[in-house]
Amino acid sequence: GTTGHSQGIVSSVVLAASETEKQFVQTTQKALGLLFWIGVRSQRACPATTLNPNILQDSLANAEGVPTPMLSVTGLSLAEVKKHADTTNSFLPSDRKVHLSLINGPRAAIFTGPPQSLYGLNVALRKLKADAGKDQSRVPFSQRKLRFSSRFLPVAVPFHSAYLEGVPERVAQDVKEHGISLDSVELAIPVYHTNTGEDLRQTKNLTASLVAQICIQPVLWEKATEAASVTHFLDFGPGGSSGIGALTHRNKEGRGAQVILMGSLDGRQGELLDKSDFFDSDVHAVKFAPNWEETFRPKLIRIASTNEVHVDTSFSRLLGKAPLMVAGMTPCTADERFVSAVTNAGFHVELAGGGQHSERHLRERVDKILESIAPGEGITLNILFLNPRLWGFQYPAVQSMRREGIPMEGVVVAAGVPSLDVADEIIKNLHAAGIRHVAFKPGSVETIRRVISIAKNNPDMPIILQWTGGRGGGHHSYEDFHQPVLETYGAIRRQSNLILVVGSGFGDAEETLPYLTGQWSVKFDYAPMPFDGLLFGSRVMVAKECLTSRAVKELIVASPGIDDESLWERTFKGPVGGVITVQSELGEPIHKIANRGILFWREMDDTIFSLPRDKRLPALLKRKEEIIARLNADFQKPWFGRKADGTVCDLHEMTYEEVGDRLRTLLWVQAREAWIDPSFKLTVADFLRRIEERFSQVEKPSLLQSLDVLDSKPELVVKEVIDAFPEVRRNFEGGG
Repeated sequence: GTTGHSQGIVSSVVLAASETEKQFVQTTQKALGLLFWIGVRSQRACPATTLNPNILQDSLANAEGVPTPMLSVTGLSLAEVKKHADTTNSFLPSDRKVHLSLINGPRAAIFTGPPQSLYGLNVALRKLKADAGKDQSRVPFSQRKLRFSSRFLPVAVPFHSAYLEGVPERVAQDVKEHGISLDSVELAIPVYHTNTGEDLRQTKNLTASLVAQICIQPVLWEKATEAASVTHFLDFGPGGSSGIGALTHRNKEGRGAQVILMGSLDGRQGELLDKSDFFDSDVHAVKFAPNWEETFRPKLIRIASTNEVHVDTSFSRLLGKAPLMVAGMTPCTADERFVSAVTNAGFHVELAGGGQHSERHLRERVDKILESIAPGEGITLNILFLNPRLWGFQYPAVQSMRREGIPMEGVVVAAGVPSLDVADEIIKNLHAAGIRHVAFKPGSVETIRRVISIAKNNPDMPIILQWTGGRGGGHHSYEDFHQPVLETYGAIRRQSNLILVVGSGFGDAEETLPYLTGQWSVKFDYAPMPFDGLLFGSRVMVAKECLTSRAVKELIVASPGIDDESLWERTFKGPVGGVITVQSELGEPIHKIANRGILFWREMDDTIFSLPRDKRLPALLKRKEEIIARLNADFQKPWFGRKADGTVCDLHEMTYEEVGDRLRTLLWVQAREAWIDPSFKLTVADFLRRIEERFSQVEKPSLLQSLDVLDSKPELVVKEVIDAFPEVRRNFEGGG
């Protein structure tokens, strides 16, 4: 079949009605006559008018072109642009209103009307437009200026609008007078109506229909090109890579419809082919566009040896596991017991490098995991790229361990996406060591595109792209969850070694399944976009096997959450659904349960940490007593300075005895008879040895011969040291 955009519908009729050269010449003569009279009558119905010089100058200064009766707006949703058109029309009389005349796609529209009216609409839209080059990455998505274009078309007449309502009748007289009518019985193939998509072979008065389609009926281009069985579109228009073929490609991307530019021999333009591809006589050279739903949707497979049915995606094929994974989280997945439990349950999990503070510690954790999981299972280490200390030993350690035969299978480069050259070097070294897959966690469209480039540069390394957006997880971005994926999905899928995994506060199966099947994107007027795997984080903190304390699990479960996912951005302003956003120690936004301690943290963000550095200390000192009281009442890390009688003080006002007792009280958990962390035992031991060094009068053996004595009743050890040196009961004045 065939169709044509706007006046191109007449050209389509010529092709469909011409089986011989003679027919082609005759029909072309009629078509040219018809187009001539349409132009004449339309121009007379809407003659050119003089434009205010100020309007002209302003429009040109904003690179929007000379105001004309047709304004093109691309990159803005129809709902958004209609809203502003309605507002503009509310101030205009009926004979000056603007009309939505061509809907070229979900985000491509053309308005018609008097140039001055369209200028008013354009000025209103201009207020929404983002400045070129302005960084909005730290602005919540819904509050950002929008990236779209609006430009006047070099057309003198408002086609496809009520402004030409009287034109078809006048053109009908011209057609009759000059004998230039076209007959639908002559159409040998379907020609699709530009407004309804109907086959014009069924039209009784073809010529009248063509005139109406051009003059007064809106173009609904998706309707005209919606034939389900079409695999290839041939664009014979003059626009090349910026014409109607490219527009059709954007509408059809991911639906298995290939566009070929028949008027171009300039080589391929991205995914667009030119006529050299069309004329290739090799049947095997026919190129088909990808159908995302058919290619990437999950499939069910049956294992012949066990008769078990499994879900098959590129993620499951890479890892040999279900397409569900547990992301690296400190401290939850830093512990060998939980990592082992997830692995033994048949799911992929990341060992959190944020909880491994030395290479010895990391190796001990890995050894304990390997003791608890089945032979053949591997370990993936999540390393914080932006933490130079952890990255400095974990990145080389994972390579060494792999070379030693330890099954370190994957590395996650978390907390930042490296530059392209740095990432290439990282992957080169990991690949050489035998690492099987690498994952990145981009936080914006820019970093998603960087990961795509990294994958393109390293085609032999499977790369897992993990996307969470801003609404889910602990650390999060300012991004919408859906929009960056909608914008980059096609580019991601063109890179065959990329595996796409997403997570963002997923709830039940009903809510989650559309992300695997791809149906989630249909409501945004895109082709189905299946994901290869789903990522879970915060929700597994309440799992039985997770070492989260019972009280914290109950607090998480008791938090109400939100029913409307779009409300998550309100956490930047205050608590929503029991959750609030604060700034982490990495300077990035992080979701926290909005309890007393976190609300105090947020207050400090707003009143202290938001100040310039040189003004923070004066502000802290001004509120010192209040802040100390809040730390001691509401926060998990109380103020250290405290006298024996319980009064608050500064460190230099404490005695050695008071410091030693305070360290032991804060770092030793009496109920568990254990140190909060083994390193804290070293802290206390170092301080006790410092007492001995400072106050010993003669050389003698240390009272602290072994750290083991601090593993039980450390208060007795502290007392023994203090009793040996009565001088420590003097003021600790900050001396040596």
